[in-house]
Amino acid sequence: MHSKNLLHSIRNRLILLYTCSTGLILTAVLIFVAVITDRQLERNQINSFQNNYITINQNIQSSSEISNLWMAEMETKNYLIIHIEDNGSPFLFQGSWKSPTDRNTLVDKVKELAAADNINTGIRPISLKELQSNIYPVKGDKNDKYLGEVFLAPVKEGFRSVIVLQYISNSEKDNLKQKLVLVLLGLAGIAALFLVSRQMVSKALKPVEESRRRQTEFIAAASHELKSPLAVIRANASALMLAPERAGFFTTGIEKECKRLAALIEDMLLLASADARTWKIKKEVLDLDTLLIEVYDLFYSYCKEQGKELKLILPDTMLPRAEGDGERIKQILAVLIDNAVTYTSEKDTICLRGHAKKNRIYLEVEDHGAGISQEKKVEIFERFYREDKSRKDKNHFGLGLSIAKELSELNGGSITVTDTKGGGATFIVSLPVYK
Repeated sequence: MHSKNLLHSIRNRLILLYTCSTGLILTAVLIFVAVITDRQLERNQINSFQNNYITINQNIQSSSEISNLWMAEMETKNYLIIHIEDNGSPFLFQGSWKSPTDRNTLVDKVKELAAADNINTGIRPISLKELQSNIYPVKGDKNDKYLGEVFLAPVKEGFRSVIVLQYISNSEKDNLKQKLVLVLLGLAGIAALFLVSRQMVSKALKPVEESRRRQTEFIAAASHELKSPLAVIRANASALMLAPERAGFFTTGIEKECKRLAALIEDMLLLASADARTWKIKKEVLDLDTLLIEVYDLFYSYCKEQGKELKLILPDTMLPRAEGDGERIKQILAVLIDNAVTYTSEKDTICLRGHAKKNRIYLEVEDHGAGISQEKKVEIFERFYREDKSRKDKNHFGLGLSIAKELSELNGGSITVTDTKGGGATFIVSLPVYK
């Protein structure tokens, strides 16, 4: 339970770390976009104002008469306020639209800003050249914003002043909407990052959780298996003390259970070495025809004693060579043959076969026993898995096939099981051809 809680805590911390780190990057990107957008908006506002200002001045200077209709169209189309004075007297044009702040108030503000720069719209300029002010940011009484500029030019009758303001709050409102969209996108992005991080972290920790689960199951199953021989040894030891005259009988039982216990511990140590990746194999180039013959000679008599027939089938041409640990591959075949002997009836035939296809070599152990159901074909390679009828045989702990699987993978191969034609099971060890 403690390891489960620890994994849960690690998962939550990793999700938080991943979400926060990527969220900060996303936030920084969005802030950068917002800053660039603000600067671009400011440039666009100034460029738009300057273009309109130049258009107005060119038209005013090139025309002897200024059309109110033209001024109205310019104002309406571009949210402008155009104020023209001849020798300090304003035109009668009252504007084509109503700004949030009174037009005259805005014009006065621009005049004040220009006066601070020594530009007086009520006095004829001393120089005969045109006089143009800077672009002023102007804020209205209702938090509305404008850009304003003053232009003075001498004319025959005296001088003319032109004050132009452009309403920019609309574009800033649009910019604010864009920022709100960016904020919403940022929040949605962080939420998406949270979901993605949770999925990625869960996927990354899945092997760890699976390993923890297998370890827990392994310890529980191992504890159960270890109890049985220990209980028998303890019972025989107690009986020996009560009936020393039957010492031979009880010591035989103790010795038998000690051997079982030693075999179980050896298998568990092998699997523990595989899990820790400390299981060493000695790779060499193997003649698989010779290896199969040696395995056949080794187990032929054993099968005979069990009332089974072991048959070796080799192709007409020699099998390709493979690279691996010959002793470990023999151990794999020994597990499979012993498994076949356990699950077949008396006088059944067990076939040991080798053949090659493309770049793979296949070593098969075929029996004609009861077979394995489809749903059990994956479970049989799990540790301590045994069919119920196998539990009658105390010499089998359900570790053989899991050891064979680990050994196959350490040799660069794999092990699978399929149905034997006519009934039974065929275990297939696949190994790569040596190049």
